Amino acid sequence: MSPLGFYSVCLRATSLEKTVNFYKKLGFEPTGEDAPGLRVSLKYGNDSLTFMSFLNDNLINFRGAHIHNLKHSISKQGIKVKTFEELRGEERLMLDDRGNPLPENECGHFSVYDPDGHDLFFNTHPEERVPFEEAVLSSPSTRKDTISNNGLLGKLVYCLIVTDLRSSLTFYELLGLHVRREGQKAWIFSPDSHGNTQFIFQLEQGEKKDVVVRFYQNSMDSESLEGLGFKEHSSDGLSRRSYDPDGRVVEVVSTTNNSLLSSSGPT
Repeated sequence: MSPLGFYSVCLRATSLEKTVNFYKKLGFEPTGEDAPGLRVSLKYGNDSLTFMSFLNDNLINFRGAHIHNLKHSISKQGIKVKTFEELRGEERLMLDDRGNPLPENECGHFSVYDPDGHDLFFNTHPEERVPFEEAVLSSPSTRKDTISNNGLLGKLVYCLIVTDLRSSLTFYELLGLHVRREGQKAWIFSPDSHGNTQFIFQLEQGEKKDVVVRFYQNSMDSESLEGLGFKEHSSDGLSRRSYDPDGRVVEVVSTTNNSLLSSSGPT
């Protein structure tokens, strides 16, 4: 499978200002990559989330990959590609002697949906192609991020709630991703061979499609978390929950050992 692109999480915000203010109170900071009234990106340590007022649903966004080759590669795996478009208003797509799109003006987008309807949106603009190709060919990052590196909340891991974990794992493996199941949860991560384009997210078995903004922390400061609104807690005392203005679960989980979260990429 071709590399999927730079990974990011985009979340639907019915009231952009309220949602952004909620996450700012948790310690998120603006990245400056905003479109007033439409899109705001916030970072928490090395992690980030983008909130959009115009989305119909939450999505995972992959940017910068060779969009035409990737579409063909995904379709060959039997995954249905939806809403493919070459972006209008851009220079007409030019091909080389073999009929391959030239990177400097390739652009377009398409979506695929996992078995529960979680949206994976792929798009490329001409200026993104070269940086992505360089990142794929580069050596993996040596940056070390322990799970407690991001302040009070810890390491952000986006989690998709799925109704049939086995079927979902099959789908993500067809996309060329690695999976590691742990009971009713599973880690989904990019192949190590793709240089500095590594990423990780999580699946969890549930009764209906949903998402969780989850943080993993070595030690939990319960008093401080309650001050931020994390009042609900699990029966074993290892997690605390709150809810953002859009009703999404925001959860902090205490864990002492997880190799997938102990460095910049899976091991």
